[in-house]
Order: sequence, then C-alpha cells, then structure tokens
Amino acid sequence: MSITESYSEYQHYLKQTLEVCISWVLGNFLKKTRCIGPIKLTFAQVLSIFTGYYIGGTMAAKRIVIGDSEVEIPDFGMKAFIYPVLLLILVWIFFAGPFYVVDPEENGVVRTFGKLSQITEPGLRFKFPWPIQTVILVNVEEVRRLELGFRTVRAGGTSNSAQYKKVPSESLMLTGDENIVSVDLVVQYKVKDAGQFLFRVADPKRAVSHAAEASIRQVVGSQPIDQTLTTGKAMIEAETKLLLQKVLDSYDAGVHISEIKLQDVTPPQEVDAAFKDVQSAKEEKEKKVNIALGYQNEIIPQARGEAAQAFQEAEAYKQKRIKEAEGDASRFTQMLYQYRLAKDVTRIRMYIETMEEILPGIDKYIVDGKDAGGLVNVLSLEKVKGGAK
Repeated sequence: MSITESYSEYQHYLKQTLEVCISWVLGNFLKKTRCIGPIKLTFAQVLSIFTGYYIGGTMAAKRIVIGDSEVEIPDFGMKAFIYPVLLLILVWIFFAGPFYVVDPEENGVVRTFGKLSQITEPGLRFKFPWPIQTVILVNVEEVRRLELGFRTVRAGGTSNSAQYKKVPSESLMLTGDENIVSVDLVVQYKVKDAGQFLFRVADPKRAVSHAAEASIRQVVGSQPIDQTLTTGKAMIEAETKLLLQKVLDSYDAGVHISEIKLQDVTPPQEVDAAFKDVQSAKEEKEKKVNIALGYQNEIIPQARGEAAQAFQEAEAYKQKRIKEAEGDASRFTQMLYQYRLAKDVTRIRMYIETMEEILPGIDKYIVDGKDAGGLVNVLSLEKVKGGAK
C-alpha cells in the first residue's frame, strides 16, 4: 500500500468516526434526527485515529542518515493531528465537559479546587472542567430511614413476613424512676442543606444515629416507666423530635427530621412476665375504681335528690303547721271575743260542739238513774250480747 493510499484510508476512518460521534450527540442531546450506521474498525485502525500512524501500512516518512545507515521515520504533519484533537474535544464536551444536569429532586454541590463554591438548583448547568470544578449530586427529596434498637433483616411481602433483629446496646435504657425499658425507634429525615450534609459532618447517617440515641435516652430518662409504656408515647415522640432537630442544627448537619416513630416499647425480656402481671393488676385496679366511681356517680345524685325531697316536704309541713297554728289562734281569739260578749251562751255552745265531736265516735249507754245497780250494771253490759245501746 502506497503512502498516499494509507493516509487517505486513515482520513476516511477518522472522518467516519467523527460523523458517528456527531450523529450520536445530535440524536441524544439536541434531539435531531440523523443516523449514520455503525463502523467496524480493527484495533490498528482505531489506534491510527489517535496516533496519526496507520499500523500495518505506511504513511509519509522522512529519511535521515545516521552514520552509515539510512533510517526512515514517520512524518505526521499538522493535518494528521487535527482530527484526533477535534475528536478528543468532542468527547470531553459531551462526556466530561462543562455541562451537567440536576434532576428535579436533586441539588448540585459545586466544588472549585476542592472547596465548596455554590449549590445549584435543578436544570442544565455549566461548570469549569476538572480539575477546576467538580459536582456532587445530592437527592434532597428522598426520605431517608434510620432504625434504632433493631434492624430489618428481611422486608415483608405478600408471601412472607418481615424479620427483625434486636440491638440491645441501642434499645435498652433507663426511665425516670430507674427502671429498664426496651425502645425501638424509627427516624425519618431529609437533606435540607446539601453543602452542610456533605462537608460539615464526616458521616451524616452515623451522626443522626448517635444524636437520635442520645435524644431518646434523655427524654425516656425523664419519664416514669408507666407513662413510657402506656399513655406517654406521643409526648415522647414529639419531645425527641424537637431535641434531635436542635442537636443536629447545632452540628450544622443540613438534616431535617421528618418524623420520629416509636415502633415498640416493652420491658426487658427477663422481666416481661412480671411487668405483665403488674399491668394486669393495674388494669384490675382501674376496673374496680371505675365500678366504684360509677356507683358513686349513681348513689350520690340519688341521695341528694332524696335529701332535697325530704327538705321540701319538711318545709311544706312547716308551712302547714304554721298556717294551722295561725288559724287555730285566730279562731280561739274570735271565740274569746264571743265568749266575753255572752259567756253563758258561748259556754253552752262550746259544750255542745265538743259533744258533737266526741259522742259520734264512742259507744253510748242510757242507764236509768233509779236503778239500784248503778255503774256495776253498766260495766257488765258489754258482756251481754244483744244488749240495748
């Protein structure tokens, strides 16, 4: 193969390769429709594109004399480097060049000579090439999950149940009344500042884990065990979330705590049976107290009603007796007045009225005063049946 043919073939391969690269770029980035079929090149042909020297053929060469020998060296020339340089520039621009894309849920953290310089929002962005600037993409919308006191071995599905492993070194803690309780906690958090999240703490996940453990221990340590096991869970979650957020903000960790959720709060396994007995006794106590309170709420209003009724009856009887006394006094006063006007007539009238009240209610016997028997005969009359009345 002549020098001219080798050089022409080299340019042909290089031109086709550039056209394929440009076609791919236009189709993927600029959404243009242009397609050139793939080219199959040998290793020697590909190497010739980047070196300007075709292996297996000959190219333009210079002959020099060294001593008694004549040596031939390749003559690359300026044109031999134009296509490789253009190809390298295109590859750098579209694969590691100044443009990068930040997705909607991400922030781009730009470092200039290794130092944080800016945080970029979603979209197509520009940067200086490496090693001047580098970009780290951080997902700021993802809700990250941290487990404390347990670990998920296998997530649950439709055909199998979830499996968990306890971590006693994290879950066991003291309550305010110096009892031991086992607490399983889930922390959900998001990145609120990508720069702080990457560079203010060495290991953000570990920092959140340690801060969450310290916070839950502090909150549980201020509560009695009864409240921790029963009614105080919501309050413990709220206080732990506030305390954990405060600690992480003091670290400048760039983390926002979305939710704190207590998964399981139980006594240690060694004393679980005893605690269950205590809880059963407390429930029985509460039951009896509620029954007693119900009886109290029933009997006290009833007693108060009866007392009010008796009071009202007494008050009515009082008013009745007062009115009767006043009436009797008024009648006696009137009778006294009439008596003073006509004593004999009034005395006889009073006698007759009294007899009218007394005589109808007693048995009456008429005895002849001349009878010698007198009262003895009267006393025996009741024994005689059919006697006259």
